[in-house]
Parts: sequence; structure tokens; C-alpha cells
Amino acid sequence: MKKLLMILLLGLLVTGCGTGNKVSKDNQDDGKNGGGAGIVAGEMAASLTEKSPLVFQYEVKNQTEEEVTLEFTSSQRYDYSVKTKDGKEIFLFSSVASFLQALGEETVKQGESLTYEIDLHELKLGKGDYILTAWMTPKDGKKFEVTKEFTVK
Repeated sequence: MKKLLMILLLGLLVTGCGTGNKVSKDNQDDGKNGGGAGIVAGEMAASLTEKSPLVFQYEVKNQTEEEVTLEFTSSQRYDYSVKTKDGKEIFLFSSVASFLQALGEETVKQGESLTYEIDLHELKLGKGDYILTAWMTPKDGKKFEVTKEFTVK
């Protein structure tokens, strides 16, 4: 019984050790993301927006006419990398984060979206040009990868 309790507590500790990134399910579009009103072309659309210096919002919006369910093999829902302008990878989120090994899913209704905040302040990036790439990590199907160039001054 003690072993089971220790495993459970260890699992809670691992899932509680976050990176400060926030996630929300959202069906509100305030117009700042370049999104249109309502359902458009019938596909899931990904976007990456710089909300403030080194803080980005990765959003995958369901623009289809039906619910979309994404299945995952762990608690990880998305990943991202930062590369230099010449393509050298200097950071990969999944290489420093821990995820619970449990099956899961996210269901996104029509017009709703999955939104994740990516805060790059902890990376202590030097002055220069960088490329941020974000993508979903579903078991199968599209990854909804999107890339954004940014500059640290």
C-alpha cells in the first residue's frame, strides 16, 4: 500500500512541475489574431502570435463544421523549438519538460480553439534573430506546425 501511495505522490509531483506555460480552451476571438468571425474554410488552422516581447500565443482553431478530437499518448499537448536564424536548434521544450505517460484527448468544438502560451524569458536569449516553431503532438494526423521569426534587441 505504501508503494502505491509513493507512486501516486511521485506522479502528482511530476505533473505539478510545470514550466509556467499556460493553456486555455477558448472560443473568443478578439480580432487581434487576424482571425475572422465564425467558421471559414473547413479545416483546423494554427497561428503563432507575439503577445509581448518573448511571449507568444500558439492557437489551433477548429474552422470545420464538426467537432475534432485529437488523441495523445501522454499529457503533452504541444511542443516548440527555438532556432537561430541559420537553423541551429538552441531549445526544444520537450527535452526539458516531463509529461505523464497516460492516454488523453482534446475535443475542439466548431469555432473553438486550443490556446497555449509560450514564454521564452527563461531562455535568456542574446541579441539576434530567432525562429520559433510550435506544433501539436497528437498520436496521429496533422501536427498543425507554425513558424514565426522574432528578434531580441
